[in-house]
Amino acid sequence: MSGVASGRACSVCGAPARPPFRAPTAELAPDLDHRPGEPARSTLPRWVATCRRCGASGPDFAVLPAGASEVVRSDDYRALRAPGPAMPFLRWALICEWTGDPTGAAEATLHAAWALDDAGQDATELRRRAAVLFGEPDGPEETLRLIDVLRRAGEFGAAVARAAVLDGAALDENSAAILAFQRDRIAAADPARYMISSALRPPARRPHVTHGRAEAAGFWGRLFGR
Repeated sequence: MSGVASGRACSVCGAPARPPFRAPTAELAPDLDHRPGEPARSTLPRWVATCRRCGASGPDFAVLPAGASEVVRSDDYRALRAPGPAMPFLRWALICEWTGDPTGAAEATLHAAWALDDAGQDATELRRRAAVLFGEPDGPEETLRLIDVLRRAGEFGAAVARAAVLDGAALDENSAAILAFQRDRIAAADPARYMISSALRPPARRPHVTHGRAEAAGFWGRLFGR
């Protein structure tokens, strides 16, 4: 089979498996919920693959977590076999959740929401589900991301409560700017998508998307691909 690496097989049924897709490096700013910019953004449908024989889904269905076989054979998993842009991500989310990886499940559920966005469908409930799965954020940057997920789900009260957690926190310049931007958008009951660059003050004589390139380090540097 063309494109299938020798020896690679589905973890569940043993069918031939292609190597996992590697998205190109993003050149534009990510969204406030960390969806990468182009050209990586448009490759979303290729982030999760599905075995044609058994229906196992994952970024690499040749390397699924222990216990995935039982999940794939379950009635709940079979209920997700219908076609649709979000379904591969929801199948992967169920595998993650049932095999003890709630963070992976949250990421996959949020990716499913992005897929519905691209299809022009309502992703509100998926964002609400992702917010629950994310649980307690690990640090200010993840809190800011959760605030965006809640805002875009129309959960403005919950977003305000999350923002209040950061009151008095020692935030870097980028984080403080994003928090202020989020509070403004929440007050306006605005559930729209925004890029991180929209929340950052543009530097003099440089494109908005390059804000912070010289000083970006740590989390923000990694998120911007620098």
